[in-house]
Amino acid sequence: MASPDLLHLFVRPIHDAGWPYLVVGSVGSTFYGEPRLTMDVDLAVAFSGAHLEKLGQLFPEAEFYVPPKETLREEAERPGGHWNIIHAMTGLKADFYPSGNDAFFRWAWDHRQAARLEHGEVLYAPAEYILAWKVKWFTQGGGEKHVRDIRRMMELSPQAVDREVLQRELGRQGLWTAFEEMFKK
Repeated sequence: MASPDLLHLFVRPIHDAGWPYLVVGSVGSTFYGEPRLTMDVDLAVAFSGAHLEKLGQLFPEAEFYVPPKETLREEAERPGGHWNIIHAMTGLKADFYPSGNDAFFRWAWDHRQAARLEHGEVLYAPAEYILAWKVKWFTQGGGEKHVRDIRRMMELSPQAVDREVLQRELGRQGLWTAFEEMFKK
């Protein structure tokens, strides 16, 4: 039997249900950069209340930990909110970040990249969104893994990056200087 993978466990159910999501974080950066080991997948989502009510149906309690519905609703409404779902047998997890009210997410949704993988289609955020995501997380907690992911994306997929869009968004978020500093190290 093949080992479970993050995309099959967590992305496939929401993709097949037709819910709006984008793969971001380290799994997203591997789409444009180089693969690296990770035990979670980050998903920017635009879930409605109806989606939240049905989340437990996509991820059954016998196999997954899903936070209580009240927690899901609170986190969906809280700026910067998030929740995770954990696969009980493997400990693999998905971090869900409600992003539907963010204009940059809406831009990313319009510019998403679809990839056909072994188990079906997966929707990735555009490179600019993932880069901004990684810079934000680096400024909040450090981590050379973010710097390496960013550098490798810029080295391996420069054609995928609209530098004007990236600079505008990083400037809006106050992150442009941090981005430039990452290439001086």
